[in-house]
Amino acid sequence: MNVVVVVGAARDNDGVTVPSFVPRPARPETAGSAPAHPAEASPPSAAGTSRAPSRVPGRHVNPGPAPVMVVTDMDGTLLDESGDRVSQRNIDALRRAQDAGARVVIATGRPIWWLGPVIEAGFTGTAVCMNGAVVYDIAAGEIIASSPLSPLTMQSFVTALEEQTSDFALAVERLGISVQACIAEQHYEHPWAFGYFRRADRAELLAEPAAKLLVRGIGDSRSLALAARSAGTDIVHITYSTDDGLIEVAAAGVNKGAALAELAGRWGIDPRDVIAFGDMPNDLEMLHWAGFGVAMGNAHPDVAAIATEVGAHHHEDGVAQILERWF
Repeated sequence: MNVVVVVGAARDNDGVTVPSFVPRPARPETAGSAPAHPAEASPPSAAGTSRAPSRVPGRHVNPGPAPVMVVTDMDGTLLDESGDRVSQRNIDALRRAQDAGARVVIATGRPIWWLGPVIEAGFTGTAVCMNGAVVYDIAAGEIIASSPLSPLTMQSFVTALEEQTSDFALAVERLGISVQACIAEQHYEHPWAFGYFRRADRAELLAEPAAKLLVRGIGDSRSLALAARSAGTDIVHITYSTDDGLIEVAAAGVNKGAALAELAGRWGIDPRDVIAFGDMPNDLEMLHWAGFGVAMGNAHPDVAAIATEVGAHHHEDGVAQILERWF
């Protein structure tokens, strides 16, 4: 990875000067996370289709061909426990993968303006942001693809959700490169400490397209997601990346897996040659799509259940521990 030194501030499309890096604190650990499998367990080939890794005690097992594409989530996956830093071991592993010719991609629920930790680590490639709603070229500083929610879609979804529950508040992340694209209702409380939102009423909030609609309820995220899905609407995609009562809503068909499939197709890469790392339900489509899906040791049980392998905890350099088998 080429090292980038970020100096000063960035400007969004409206000419508003904002800090180049806004740190996001670590997500609380998921209650009832699946236990970690031994990080040294030998996986199936990245080009294979098996979901059942094997291990022969005391014997080195060839891990098979190296992945052609490496994809990693940020929070709870690549970042350390602070949520602000990529460890040197993880940096070195990703750099070796890239130097060996692999495509390295960041795939995160974060918006562009929260990419600071990977940019500071020297990453200059492609980032799939906002759960696949935006694809961003970090080196060029440009959005290269987007799939926003329309105002009508958001309004219809919120109306349907109101028939299930009225105990929620809304926020949106619009297309843009700065925190100025974050807008929330007055009573919306973000699960993370750094919640930079301009305040507005619901009508204004839903009046323009948005990359992601955030819905914060009063219970847990799974229960709110179930209520939202039972609203009977198929015009949106619903997921979550925290258990603190927040769900993340995108346009129908928009998720990390779909965005990565588009990128891989453009680059001529078969999904069987992709390794992907994640930890929360917003990573499910990504890990299901990749030939070799790794759930972190701290992963949500739903993610661990569909992974090829469960690796080490994110603050134990779990990404590097797997990649070092090849790179």
